[in-house]
Amino acid sequence: MNHQRGQRQTDRTKKALEEAFAELIREKNYNAITISDITEHANMGRSTFYRYFQTKADVLISLHEDIFDTFSLGLTSAVDWLSETPPPQLVAFLQQTQTADGGGLSLSYKLGKDIDYVVRSINALLTRQFEAALHRAFDEKDSTIPFCILAQSIAAIYSWLLLPVAAEQPNFSAEQRAVYIHRLTRAAVREALAREV
Repeated sequence: MNHQRGQRQTDRTKKALEEAFAELIREKNYNAITISDITEHANMGRSTFYRYFQTKADVLISLHEDIFDTFSLGLTSAVDWLSETPPPQLVAFLQQTQTADGGGLSLSYKLGKDIDYVVRSINALLTRQFEAALHRAFDEKDSTIPFCILAQSIAAIYSWLLLPVAAEQPNFSAEQRAVYIHRLTRAAVREALAREV
């Protein structure tokens, strides 16, 4: 019982720090936000911050992990993966993360020296989620590509259109991005499963 209470407190504290960061990022540039800003906004001490996160980049990554979990990116069954149209959850996710001016996505902050770390971490997070989703939807023995490799490839597709590396690309709408992501993902899965078009 005490363990559950402690876990709930941990979850509440982490969420408060993430929410403080999310509010601050709407007000100022990523590079202008300090750990002191986050802790003051969350009404917590720096030692509490370091109990849960090492850097503000870790808060950003954790925040997006929660977002990905919430949306699950709409890939819960074989039908979702192989559908002709992108999952509504993916479209909704892209709409939510797009900035107000229709430009880049939520991760396209000026991340400075943190960009490589954030991109690698988000890519690893997506890879884990996609591998688990593939296992829920398909039997790996039916695939000509191991799911760990297939998941890395799919994560790369998502990363390219979600992360700051896409900043030099045209400003596609959320719906266009969803279609491109889903078509590429579907093609990879169909090839791995040797499905006929």
